[in-house]
Amino acid sequence: MRAVRAIAHRGAAATRCARRNFLVELERDAVRPQLLFDYSAAIAEHATRRAEVDQGYLGSFGVDVGRVSSLYHLSLFDDYDARDAREQQSDLRVPDGVLLEYEDTPEGDPVASRIEGALLSTETSVFAEATATLEAAGLPGLAGGIDLSETAVYELRTYELVLGYATVPKFLELYGPGLVDKLAVDDSGESKLLSLLHSEAGVAPLNTVVELWRHESAQGAQRSRVASRGATTWRKAIGDIAEIATRFETQLLRPCVMMKHVE
Repeated sequence: MRAVRAIAHRGAAATRCARRNFLVELERDAVRPQLLFDYSAAIAEHATRRAEVDQGYLGSFGVDVGRVSSLYHLSLFDDYDARDAREQQSDLRVPDGVLLEYEDTPEGDPVASRIEGALLSTETSVFAEATATLEAAGLPGLAGGIDLSETAVYELRTYELVLGYATVPKFLELYGPGLVDKLAVDDSGESKLLSLLHSEAGVAPLNTVVELWRHESAQGAQRSRVASRGATTWRKAIGDIAEIATRFETQLLRPCVMMKHVE
């Protein structure tokens, strides 16, 4: 029986972006379920190389709750010219047929496995970060990097809003004061908002807004929600946002892991 231990790739790449108003890319790999374990290992093993050729790479995540046969990759770039240059790198992503070695026995003997046909499809979306809203709440956004931990849970909360040029500004107008209230009231110490994004291009529908939260644990996220119930401005903001939203979903993610035997 294989066991896993997380070895986190810590994302400090945001500080490499030349400008504060960078763009954010979220890629989703749809993976053949029976090969998900090995494909996740290959992604984790490849992370160091990706960080070398993708200066804005922050990390890759598996899905605990949500689209569980998926992996997400998060990266930043200054502009589309920078993205085009990144895409020219031949070893940006894990190649099909990669040979993976890991320890699979109590003695730590290496076992090799060739990963072929694992990736079914890849889709990608580009977002802008709501910098002013985050700064008003005293948050650095992705410019502060992401501290990846094997015990933490990362929550991807997605709002799809009605169409219209004024919709995202209206969302931010409602969300900003509510966020300040929530952060002031929530004394659990369990949760931190890492980023607030709105869609620019890709498969994410127009007027999609994404929150990325870091929780100390999945149960810690629940404790944070309980602690936030007294934040009346936050609760009103979410109620008002519901009137301009057409869909909402949340997924729980964890950083990709390396496969090693755990005694």
